[in-house]
Amino acid sequence: MDFFIFLIVLWTIGILSFPLATIFTRDLRDAGHSLARPVGIVFVSLVAWMLSSLHLVPLRAGIYVGVLALGITAVYVIRKYPRNWRPTRDMFFQEAVFFSAFALAAFFLMHKPEIYFGYSEDFMNSAFLQSILRADFLPLSDPWYAGASLPYYYFGHLAAAVLVLLSGVKAEIGYNLAVAGFFAVGVQTAFGIGVNMAEKRLYGLLAVFFTLVAGFPAGFLQILGSLCDACIQGSAAVTGSIAAVFESFDFTAATWVLPDANTFYPFFTFLQGDLHAHFLAIPFLLALIGLCIALSRRFSLATLTAALAVAGFLVGTNAWTFPAALLLIALTAYYATRQDLFLGVIVLAGCVFLTLVLSGMVGMVGLGQGTSLPNFLLLFGCFALVSIAYLVDSHTFSSRDLFLAVLVIVVLAISYAFHFPVAVLALLALPFFHRAFARGEYPAMLAGIALLLILFSEVFFINDPLGPPLERMNTVMKLYLQAWVFWGVASAYFVSRMKNRALVAGAAVLIAVMAVHPACTLLVMPGAEFMGGTGEMTLDGSAWLREQKPDEYNALSWLRETAGDGDVILEAPGDAYTYSSRVGPFTGLPTIIGWRTHEIMWGRDWKDVDLRSADADCMYLGEDDTDALLAKYNVRYILLGETEWMKYGSKPGNLTRRDNITLVFRSGTTEIYKVVSIANQVVH
Repeated sequence: MDFFIFLIVLWTIGILSFPLATIFTRDLRDAGHSLARPVGIVFVSLVAWMLSSLHLVPLRAGIYVGVLALGITAVYVIRKYPRNWRPTRDMFFQEAVFFSAFALAAFFLMHKPEIYFGYSEDFMNSAFLQSILRADFLPLSDPWYAGASLPYYYFGHLAAAVLVLLSGVKAEIGYNLAVAGFFAVGVQTAFGIGVNMAEKRLYGLLAVFFTLVAGFPAGFLQILGSLCDACIQGSAAVTGSIAAVFESFDFTAATWVLPDANTFYPFFTFLQGDLHAHFLAIPFLLALIGLCIALSRRFSLATLTAALAVAGFLVGTNAWTFPAALLLIALTAYYATRQDLFLGVIVLAGCVFLTLVLSGMVGMVGLGQGTSLPNFLLLFGCFALVSIAYLVDSHTFSSRDLFLAVLVIVVLAISYAFHFPVAVLALLALPFFHRAFARGEYPAMLAGIALLLILFSEVFFINDPLGPPLERMNTVMKLYLQAWVFWGVASAYFVSRMKNRALVAGAAVLIAVMAVHPACTLLVMPGAEFMGGTGEMTLDGSAWLREQKPDEYNALSWLRETAGDGDVILEAPGDAYTYSSRVGPFTGLPTIIGWRTHEIMWGRDWKDVDLRSADADCMYLGEDDTDALLAKYNVRYILLGETEWMKYGSKPGNLTRRDNITLVFRSGTTEIYKVVSIANQVVH
């Protein structure tokens, strides 16, 4: 039932936002139907965010206002712009694609539903979602840093909360339904982009495959190595049947092709079931591409405004998308108008970037520390071959091409000499921009942007708290994922323009190669030991906790139902990817300090994080200044569970015997205490 209620909410938003989407996309074949759902989600989320942030109405009421405003807008558009609003056969086909993607995604997640602490950011993302669901006003209170807020980075979780609140499903179920829903929205949007570019459904499905299903070619080499009894790409040879080879598939190996840098492709992020920012951004990045395709065909302020609104939402979801979104909008506006103003925006952004480099906020990759050409091909080799095949198939050769070929060879030789082989991508991007601006093949620009994103991560990295040798990991992971989306859309267009049958056959082989890693991961990941191991098929992300740690589950359920919004809970300081800091993920209530390294990534200072950790330890040990610390953080409840007993042993006995603390819940060895007074002041 939860599945169908959530589906009805998604369908309702799509229906209400379709008239608005048509205003921005009149020249597209599907009239914006594929963009309606993400545009509607952005519309409702931004209205709710604005009203709540200004403290005009609580968040829940702001969501209803957003839906009402979307409905009023739909009625206005229908009355002002008369046309045949009856659904077409193409619309029904698109909805079938959307429903199929949503149903299949939910079915997969029923086999891997865990909101789990290992190999994902589930605990963090669930804490964000639960905290938003409890919030009256924004910005979001940091559930792992009581008393502080997060100014951005949670817009994608806000969009998920919109769907959960409108559907009324349990948060732990809504978490997985949101993952499935956003994946399905991305699938429909990618399908519409392919159809709008190539005018055929086949290429819509191909766009879905390239952007949201295909995976790294490295996975094919892993399987090949196992079948050939050899070690290729970090995959040990496996003796036995072919079934044994696939069952022992190490789906993590391909994500660590690059030394000290983790890389994902979109489908892998979905298979993780992780409602993380880089996953949440994908359907909206596709929506931005769709809006820019419409803008490239007819420039209008309405479409430009819609693109800017989606871009702003993207930045609030994942700030790493800002450079790509800005570049895409500016280049598209210039493509449509040839006005230098839009190029000036890029120049201005370049000046800001140079300032960041000089200030040290952006670092430079050392010689020999970038991506090697073989490793690059293990990740993007199939897209590169499809793109080269497109250039060869559609090009009329001349004497000038010989000069360009020599130039590429010279640059490649120089880049190898300086241990920067991927730097040649700067030249490879030029033919695609030429195709876009000189020949009017706009989708080729997307490949050029993808190559620039990859090139950027080979030369620069954003300075974050991750030091050597992981200093470029975040930059590579976030920009490579965006590049995959851009290049995937472009590759679908390239295949649609190929006329040589041999090249088309070659593209089909590459498609098969790209299907290996996602297919094997799809089969193996749910059974991996570090994924949680829920014993039943369910969409409830807390089922594993109920099965494996029933006392903890009971305690957290009691807190969720009993504690008031904003009540601060004392639990042991957390360590990333361990069973700790579990109050936020399963209740949405704030704690003094959660996963410490994550707080550093969000801009906290190590000094402050360490101080909070020490204060939490001090309170659990019942030291002399415990009352002052309880008052400092306004602690209402104290949790003594598995994590605390392991960390402190019997020492919290000094805390629990205090007169101002009383036991209010016990399940097995898990206990919850309430702070009833501090320094003669009653805690209400």
